[in-house]
Amino acid sequence: MAGRRGKARGSKQAAAAPAASTPTGAGAGTGASTDEHDELDALDLGEDEVLAGIRAKSWTKRVEVIEGMIEELRARPSGLELRLLVERLLALSEDDKWEVRRAVAQGLVHVEHPLFEKIAGRLEADANQYVAQAARSFADRRRELDREYKRKTDEIDVVANELAKLREQHGEAVAAAASKLADHQFKLLTNEITHEMRTVVAGLLDALNKLQASLDSSRTAKKLYERNLGIALDRGRFLKLMLEDTKKFVDDPHYDSEDIELGELAEKIIGLVEDALDVPAKVKLEVELETRPGTKLHAPRSRLIQALSSLVKNAVEACEDEGKVTIRSSIPRRGWIAVDIVDSGYGMAPEEIHRALLPMVSTKKDDQHTGVGLPLARKIIERECRGEFVIESEPEQGTTVRCVLPAATE
Repeated sequence: MAGRRGKARGSKQAAAAPAASTPTGAGAGTGASTDEHDELDALDLGEDEVLAGIRAKSWTKRVEVIEGMIEELRARPSGLELRLLVERLLALSEDDKWEVRRAVAQGLVHVEHPLFEKIAGRLEADANQYVAQAARSFADRRRELDREYKRKTDEIDVVANELAKLREQHGEAVAAAASKLADHQFKLLTNEITHEMRTVVAGLLDALNKLQASLDSSRTAKKLYERNLGIALDRGRFLKLMLEDTKKFVDDPHYDSEDIELGELAEKIIGLVEDALDVPAKVKLEVELETRPGTKLHAPRSRLIQALSSLVKNAVEACEDEGKVTIRSSIPRRGWIAVDIVDSGYGMAPEEIHRALLPMVSTKKDDQHTGVGLPLARKIIERECRGEFVIESEPEQGTTVRCVLPAATE
């Protein structure tokens, strides 16, 4: 959730190991496909059956499965997917074959999960020197990445704490002026950076598109060129999306507030989310308004819809294939209305919540998520709607995002 740390690649390898031992085990010599890990997942078997299937393979196939799991970790999954991958690595860290345990050790650099230290400690103490050496090397790299991430988040916390002190010592007006000045400087810098980068990206995409079009007349390794160009185009488009989302985050548009009927708002958001996402059949979208009919908020309509729609999309994605997302309302105190987005998804630990609120730090590293949605929603609620934004969540227990907004005056 979001200051997503950069992918750790190119970590140094452990010292040369002795020749691999002869394959043994139930799966030896069976010619099983290297894609069997994916096939097991596709069968939706229980975890015991999945692990039993992996252990039944030859040790060379088990290593291939682990390498596939590490590739999945490189993509930085979250929630249940991350937990299952890490728990499988934990189980395989006790494998009888040292080659298998070393393969697990080489994946430690990509394990961003509370079970990391348990796996690392076990492998660093392994009796096999090659396993222990690999574990120390890759675990140390992971720890250094964690320290770098903590330093960055600590710096952000220092700024927030200094602003809080300024507010306490000199009042809200001084703190607001300081915050506005800092935002203005940040906006100027970011706008300049994004302008230059967008120019470069536009040229890159144009050149790649022309090159891809020219392949129709070429027979030389066409499939290879097409594959690599496709990847380059996808990454270029994603970079452009990141720049556009960065600009959305730093922009400070002014929209007049208006009275918005709560029931109409909730139905509008449900409709927008259903149009934008392929909502799984077993994920239910519900509205539960505990406020009286006709209750109205007072906020910038389009910006509030943007923020709440983004929160509901996140909630749907957190439920994965099955669950419930509910838009609820209540009156926490006179003059205010609370709108809660509640999901039954995989939930987040406190450190994940903190991370998710950092701009450009996505928990879903793919070509659709840039890590701006949640921080932007918070900015809209707190600064543009002059409301309150709170996240309550626990792993495997779902998440509630509460937005407390001004009520319309009667």
